[in-house]
Amino acid sequence: MIRRPKRLEEGEGFYDLKAQRAVLNFEGGPDYSYLLSLCGIEGCASAPAEGETLTLRVGKGGGVVPDDPSEEAFAIEIADGITVAANTHKGISQGLKFLAALVRETGGRLPRLKLWDSPDVSFRGTHICIFPENDGTEKEDTRVEAVKNTLLAAALSGYNFVFMEFWGTFPYRRHPYAQWSGCEYTREVVEKLISYCIDDLHITPLPCQNLTSHAGWSRIASRRHVVLDQRPDLYDMWIPGGWCFATENPDTKAFLRDVIDDLWETYRHPPIIHVSTDKCFGFGSSEQDRTKPADALFATHVCNLNSYIQSKGSRMMMWADMLYSSMDALYWKAGPSVVESLPRNILINVWTHNDVGEYWADIDFFEKRGFETVYSPFINAKGARSMVKLCKNKGSLGILQTTWHRPQSTLPTVLATGGMLWGESEPDLENAKAQLEIWKLR
Repeated sequence: MIRRPKRLEEGEGFYDLKAQRAVLNFEGGPDYSYLLSLCGIEGCASAPAEGETLTLRVGKGGGVVPDDPSEEAFAIEIADGITVAANTHKGISQGLKFLAALVRETGGRLPRLKLWDSPDVSFRGTHICIFPENDGTEKEDTRVEAVKNTLLAAALSGYNFVFMEFWGTFPYRRHPYAQWSGCEYTREVVEKLISYCIDDLHITPLPCQNLTSHAGWSRIASRRHVVLDQRPDLYDMWIPGGWCFATENPDTKAFLRDVIDDLWETYRHPPIIHVSTDKCFGFGSSEQDRTKPADALFATHVCNLNSYIQSKGSRMMMWADMLYSSMDALYWKAGPSVVESLPRNILINVWTHNDVGEYWADIDFFEKRGFETVYSPFINAKGARSMVKLCKNKGSLGILQTTWHRPQSTLPTVLATGGMLWGESEPDLENAKAQLEIWKLR
């Protein structure tokens, strides 16, 4: 398996899992029926709780208990039956997802064993882009079924968050012209996708929507603008050319608040909203506004977004490029004073997609100033390995594994990074590719 448990005791022989019901030794909690179905188990019944440990049993279960007090820790025993034990419902869910992966790999003929596992990193996210199918750009499949495959792979790999970024494909209620016509992602489809994450996979979906730049919500190569191509009368809500929002315009501010409201409601009150803010190559609404310092316009806009998202009870997350890294600073990057003026509740997302080695200055720049950080690798497994290693050594909040326009090609790295976030030291892409074939997710 790509994800090896922290501790494993092998037994003798095998247990043949056959369709039967599970017994939950606790009451309440989430619906486990979908996860149980992934394990080949038909359903479940409840029984009185047995002590403080939550247990789920199939057949003659054993008495294994987790050896770690954390909320996602779990233990599994396979003997004359199956026991999944955990401290919390999150641990039961993670244990069932581990079991589902094991069942898929063995075909239901499970080796007798005991195992214990818990994650090394608390924030384990993956990022999925959802593009218009026919926008004239080279990209891999982001239709609904392909996205569901990626979500399932992320869940079975032990991730606990998934960011979904809609590029002109989100069905906004108040501003329907902010979605391309004929898009398969209707309101019903998107709500079912959110429910699939929360209710079935027990993974938290989070919105990502660029609320500063990339303001056409389409890829650069497509030369399209989801709003202005359909509503050119709204041109003054963007700077000339449409690349960035006209952040000082009251109509723009109202539009962005509506966007945040819609995302927050559709994602069922997410704990984090990612607002991007990379590649900010222009500012201001009127010519007079554009005579103001870019630093001041950017800082004001970021603080406005943060205040509104805070008022919803969520936390704002943003790419760090324009604040420190020079990778996207083709024309401008903020001076150090801008970082000092930002609220420390903002979650900083730093990236390069490459192997950052033993030291990455971006991390220290933000963490020494009191910000929590999350790092983002892409398709490069070597880069993912170095970032996960740094994350563990520094005690940073976590990793956001991106897939961008290559979701299928990146899936092996998604699995490999997931394994490292739970404790695996070396990513094995060939093993990950083989596992995807077994899972039938390629």
